[in-house]
Amino acid sequence: MVRLVFYSEEKEHADTLAKSCFQRVKDLDTILSDYRADSEVSELCAKPIGKAHKVSDALFSVIAQAQAISAKSNGAFDVTLGKHTQAWRELTMLENPSVGAPSYRDLILDHDKKAITLQKSLKIDLGGIGKGYIGDQLMDILKGAGITHAAIIVGGETVLAAAPPEKKGWHIGIEDPEHKVIGKIVLANTALSTSGDSYQFFEADGKRQSHLIDPATKQSKINRLNVTTIAPTAMESDAWATALRILPTEEAVRIANKEPQLEVLFIPYQQNTSSTKNFPTLQLP
Repeated sequence: MVRLVFYSEEKEHADTLAKSCFQRVKDLDTILSDYRADSEVSELCAKPIGKAHKVSDALFSVIAQAQAISAKSNGAFDVTLGKHTQAWRELTMLENPSVGAPSYRDLILDHDKKAITLQKSLKIDLGGIGKGYIGDQLMDILKGAGITHAAIIVGGETVLAAAPPEKKGWHIGIEDPEHKVIGKIVLANTALSTSGDSYQFFEADGKRQSHLIDPATKQSKINRLNVTTIAPTAMESDAWATALRILPTEEAVRIANKEPQLEVLFIPYQQNTSSTKNFPTLQLP
């Protein structure tokens, strides 16, 4: 789902911008989607192992940011587990999921040549960062056309420009794992993401199976928890929300506090919330 909210003095100008944005979404889908066999990321994973392959600026930017957050999160964010996430989508289980499994270290990036080398057979899944990148790209389109007041939602990622006219900011509802709005915050000129399993899960043998795969165990996360992040870009907030959702909360808070432009709220199922020190205070919904 992609939603655009922006203010323009001319309807024709607004319509043209909206069309440009939705065309950009289609273009990026052909680059970033692992659901498509003909996407650039899927074709990269089919190329010979051990050789450097030049990729588009868009794909390199996303994977480079993913690798940076993988390193900062001690591997809690890992885009190389596409075979595991695909098995989850198909409601199947990999035999010996940890044996020979790749990690983010199996992607070698050449920043000068914008080239990527795969060290072993793997499938890249950019679902935990790609939507954020798309949101950032759409905001760049709007700002480049002179739009100053805008909000963009791509899946669970929100990108915000300046507040609506005569408003202090955009009012954002914060939900718990049961979809209940527990409060709201007011933001502008930032990005916000939420990671959880409220919508993507199934139950097997009486256990809830999340779509989020823990890179350390190669198993589905089973704890019910929403993690909301605020960062300068949606690509960052998107990836950090996923990474911090995977980690134990104490470790996640410790890592998040090392990032000066990152704020995080942890909302466990039927338990008290916790957050980094500068996360905005929740207002009554």
